[in-house]
Amino acid sequence: MIRRFAVITVLWFVVALPCAESARGPGTLDDLKNLEIICYVPAWLPAGIKVKRVQVSYDEPGPNEGGGRYHLYNIDYTNKRNQTFSIDSAREGIGDRNLLDTDDSEDAEISSPLGRMFIIYTPKGKEGRKTEIKSNWTSDANMIREKAKDPLVHPILGRYHGFSATGITVTEFEKIIQSLKPIR
Repeated sequence: MIRRFAVITVLWFVVALPCAESARGPGTLDDLKNLEIICYVPAWLPAGIKVKRVQVSYDEPGPNEGGGRYHLYNIDYTNKRNQTFSIDSAREGIGDRNLLDTDDSEDAEISSPLGRMFIIYTPKGKEGRKTEIKSNWTSDANMIREKAKDPLVHPILGRYHGFSATGITVTEFEKIIQSLKPIR
């Protein structure tokens, strides 16, 4: 009985604890600096918006990719006035983010450090705070480079980045997007 308990305890420390740690993510922006992928952060945010959560997860390899884990990240920013901004990354299997289930939405195109970016927001009209703003997925430089070599390749370092916000104006969203910089 004691021997079985000891074996289970050792297995928990060797297998379960590291998995639980990696699933939780690092928790800070500084931890993103250690990732091999490009992680974007805004240099400008509306007053009071601060980091709420940073999470690192992994995309497991597909059946024909061999071994390895591929980093993904997510950053959520918020303030006391319920204004938010978030960044999501994806490696593959992405759907269209640029959809809203409302008749009162409008789309636009903005420029960004990542190139042309398509956004959708609600309610319609350029003025005023928006209930929701979403960008479509945008490729980073690594993704563009990897897909240029082979459009069917599974990306190694390339990522798609999606940006979302609530409670801010389109002008503020565009200013945040214009301020995006790689964290390293």
